[in-house]
Amino acid sequence: MYQFTLDWIEENWNDSLTLRQWWQLMGDARLSFPRWPSAWFGRDCTESEQNDIARAFADKGVLGPPTGLGVLMGAPVTMTFGTEEQKQRWLPSLADGTEGWCQLFSEPGAGSDLASVSCRAERDGDEWIINGQKVWTSGALHSTRGMLVARSDFDQPKHKGLTYFIIDLEQPGVEIRPIKQMNGAAHFNEVFFNDARVSDADRVSDVNNGWAITAATLGFERSGLSEGAGGGVRVAAGKQAGNLDRAVGELLKHVKASKSHPDEYGGLFSSLQKIQQATGMNAIQRQKMIDLYMNERIAEMTRERITSSMKKGQSPGPEASTMKLHWTNGLRISRDLGMELLGAEGMLTGGDLQIEGKVQHFFLSMPSASIAGGSDEVQRNIIGEKSLGLPKDAQTDPKTPFKDIPKN
Repeated sequence: MYQFTLDWIEENWNDSLTLRQWWQLMGDARLSFPRWPSAWFGRDCTESEQNDIARAFADKGVLGPPTGLGVLMGAPVTMTFGTEEQKQRWLPSLADGTEGWCQLFSEPGAGSDLASVSCRAERDGDEWIINGQKVWTSGALHSTRGMLVARSDFDQPKHKGLTYFIIDLEQPGVEIRPIKQMNGAAHFNEVFFNDARVSDADRVSDVNNGWAITAATLGFERSGLSEGAGGGVRVAAGKQAGNLDRAVGELLKHVKASKSHPDEYGGLFSSLQKIQQATGMNAIQRQKMIDLYMNERIAEMTRERITSSMKKGQSPGPEASTMKLHWTNGLRISRDLGMELLGAEGMLTGGDLQIEGKVQHFFLSMPSASIAGGSDEVQRNIIGEKSLGLPKDAQTDPKTPFKDIPKN
């Protein structure tokens, strides 16, 4: 696949193409998401074959496929639970990057206890009216649609009264407010719904069956967070990003010139190697580098198991939680090792530092990683209960109607 992809890029890349045209060409060649099913823009590739394709795009230094939560979670949710009409309507726009999606799950009163969401969905004929607030929504400003879990029945217990929708964010009644982070970015957002509407045709699965789809979405997120996007230079998907009609040559120059931190959580291993070459490394630090390598090899084998399950139409199981822990463990080791290698320089920030201050930027970004996709503590509970057969934590409200559960 490596040589095939190199030849394809050589034949098709042209600086004057728009990003929309380039992503369409990639999709037609089934090179954007090669591990997707062949029936839906993929090639049923193995991880090794996908890695060959990604390496070819990286070696050529051209723009890679669309990225974001739509392709990470929205596409597998649609493939697994969506109707044929929904697949026909949503998957092409995710595959060619004309739409970007976000995840509308967490609320001020529902974080790790996600089943406590209170954002309200009320039926109104062939539509639903949405009222409430979501928070910590990654990429909402650049998203066309959102994967929304909302409370549709307050008389049901908290896990049973939820319904799952794909909602249009470009409508009246939706307000998005960025949240400034300590690393200087504003990746997260608050999203407010005030009589926003979503068609019943955009409901995924049955009414009040939203918890099952929510759990599956989180499984896709956990298993995919460490996998990253395909090779090549990354550009956000979604028409609000404003890039689809720009020439790929111009966009490539802009992205390469403007990104001193090309990936908040990616590329740390190679960056640490560059620092090590300049500063040296003691025996303990070398062992940490070996730990990073071992962590990634185990993660690769776990990804293969998850991919095999998905191709059989199964949702990710507890191995997805294992995958998430591999990811955060590797990031944590990278963070600590990077600061050890830098020494006092680790207290400084700025583009004139080693590797443009990427390690310091990562140090400020890392705390959110152990929370995103479900905290590490939640993942350990899932592994303990579903893999090891340990008893669940005691719950006082498993059968209590949500409206009767005391609120803070």
